[in-house]
Amino acid sequence: MQTVTIYKTLQKGKGQQLLKEGFLPDDFPYSPPNADGKCYFAAPNSRSLAEEYNKYYKDGIIEFTIDRETYDNYFRSLERPYQGGTQIELPIPHSLFAILNKFPRVLKPQ
Repeated sequence: MQTVTIYKTLQKGKGQQLLKEGFLPDDFPYSPPNADGKCYFAAPNSRSLAEEYNKYYKDGIIEFTIDRETYDNYFRSLERPYQGGTQIELPIPHSLFAILNKFPRVLKPQ
C-alpha cells in the first residue's frame, strides 16, 4: 500500500493533547473573519513549510501517514499553493477530522 505524509506544526502546549485525542472542531473554531475553522497542514513534499512555522510555535510537528487512495479521495482536492509560492498547504475542514483521526500520527520535535 502506498502512503503519503502530511505535516502540522503545533502551537505551544497543544502537541501531546492532539497526539492523544486527535483533531477536534473545538480546537479550530469557526469565527469569521479571523478563524475559518480549518486545520492547516503542509501537504506531502512540503514539510519545510511546517519546519518554518515550528521555529515560532516550538511544540513540534505532528505527522500523519495516510494511504494514497484515501488522500486522493478526500484531501488532494484541498491542496493549494501557500501564499502563491511552491509550497503546498492543505486546509482541512471539520467535516474531514473524523477521517484524518483514523490514521497513525507521530509527534516529532522538528
